[in-house]
Amino acid sequence: MAENALPLADAATIVRAHQKDAYFETSFQTQLQEVLHIFKGSRFINTHPEEIAVAAKAIYLSLTTLIAKRTLGEEYVDLIYVNRKGTRFPKILLRIGFILSYAVVPYFLTKLIRRLGLSRSDDEDDGDDDDDEENKSKSFWSMYPKVLDVIMNLHIAIFYFQGEFYSLSKRIFGLRYAFGHNKDPKKLAKSGNYSFLGGLILLQFLVKSILKLKTYNDTQREKRQTQKKGGDLDHGEALSNDFSKFKQLEKVGQFVAKRKDLQIELSDPNQLPYIPEDSRTCMLCLTEMTNPAAANCGHFFCWTCIVDWIREHPECPLCRQSCTESNLLPLR
Repeated sequence: MAENALPLADAATIVRAHQKDAYFETSFQTQLQEVLHIFKGSRFINTHPEEIAVAAKAIYLSLTTLIAKRTLGEEYVDLIYVNRKGTRFPKILLRIGFILSYAVVPYFLTKLIRRLGLSRSDDEDDGDDDDDEENKSKSFWSMYPKVLDVIMNLHIAIFYFQGEFYSLSKRIFGLRYAFGHNKDPKKLAKSGNYSFLGGLILLQFLVKSILKLKTYNDTQREKRQTQKKGGDLDHGEALSNDFSKFKQLEKVGQFVAKRKDLQIELSDPNQLPYIPEDSRTCMLCLTEMTNPAAANCGHFFCWTCIVDWIREHPECPLCRQSCTESNLLPLR
């Protein structure tokens, strides 16, 4: 490919290609779910939504980008991949690196961060560390999504200014877009750009940073005032008592799940008759609940089903409200 043989794509065209690909990826994911539903059932679909999304994205890119074929979105606007300088097609190792970093690595990295955060919290619960150490640990593990969100917003802002790499993975591996046909440079220059949107993102980032800094300063000032009044100890004792209650409920649920003679089967209408007939089915396994438990949002599930779910996704599978094992309440 001769140097600058084809004009590099502008931001507007790249965005249109990405939007088309997002639509086709979603359609392919839906079709993949239908196939898995036939062989694996509804419970598998409900308990593995992230895995299915990752698989759909990886398969879609493997059938197109990996074998040097264009995606449907790229064909729609006639774009092709070139290297960082726009002088040749990217090598296969760069394409493999892009697919892994774009579709696969974020999933495993998120799972690793969640697992490390949960295991760290469990270690602190069993130990004698003070509240300050526990708060620092939770704050450390909760920083990952916030930092990633900041990086992605800044990256998009740079894309709107330069119009080069829409995806951070493409920036890392140097995959740029060029038009698959000749284009008049003068008309391309007059088509405009997204610099205004980039400026808005940077302005939003600046305003959020100022507000967070102000909130942090106010919190620190209130904390110092509380410590002077001696109320910090009472507050810590109240939190400790609440946390102990949650841990007791969690242990009760785990104990009952292991004792067959204490299990509650809602298939028996005589057990927990106050639960209506149309509410006795678990929305995860789609069968009558065994050892029902209520999340803090009020939705009911089998104890085993909801525990398995929130260990991977710490939220209610129906309303997406944040939920952990300590928030579960076994029904008796």
